Amino acid sequence: MASVKIPTSFNIDLEFETANIWMRFAAWLIDFMIKGGFMLIMSYVLNQMHYSQTVTYVIYFFAYILPNTFYFLAAEILMNGQTPGKRILNMRVRNMHGGKPSISQYLIRWLFRFIESVLIFVPLVSMARSPYDQRLGDIVAGTIVVSTKTKPSLHDTIFRDMSATDYTPQFPQILKLSDRDMNKIKELMDRAIKSNNMELTARVSYRIRDVLKIETEMEHLTFLETVLNDYNYYTTR
Repeated sequence: MASVKIPTSFNIDLEFETANIWMRFAAWLIDFMIKGGFMLIMSYVLNQMHYSQTVTYVIYFFAYILPNTFYFLAAEILMNGQTPGKRILNMRVRNMHGGKPSISQYLIRWLFRFIESVLIFVPLVSMARSPYDQRLGDIVAGTIVVSTKTKPSLHDTIFRDMSATDYTPQFPQILKLSDRDMNKIKELMDRAIKSNNMELTARVSYRIRDVLKIETEMEHLTFLETVLNDYNYYTTR
């Protein structure tokens, strides 16, 4: 598997392992069998029905055609970049910044899937030539498929993905701190949690409150998490 380093807005490179062609084919095969099994069940159910031809066609469209057509698009949107096959094999679709793809990116990948299913050599050539094992739909959409078996934990950095939340920041003063300051705060906070050193947590908390002139009754660890979240919110907007 190839590795890709994705820069964040905090001068930290997150390294991911991309899913190779064999992993992706295996995931597709699992999804194909799941779709095939569903289609067989629905065909049997529809054959047992004794409705008029028009009603049968309507049921066939909604219960057979639509699920088969939109399987990959709906699964990846609803399962945060995964299909059942990808989840089983520990894979996920990400954008080129390491975050969650947008709806339009999922849509582009899905549209190109129709072209690639007809011209099977297109994704094969594309993945063979791409340094990140991207099929054509990935390249156009700006996405990659990564392995989550040895995934880097964003929680180990100061990065928090605030794009999909209705988060309300509490301390605008946090912008007075730099990336270096925030990384040091995160390092000390992790050290305190790992060693269960609440005294260190309190010292870091009091120091930040003193420097930024923040008055709050928050518990120290909650305050530090809020500081990290606020910094992410303001610097990624």
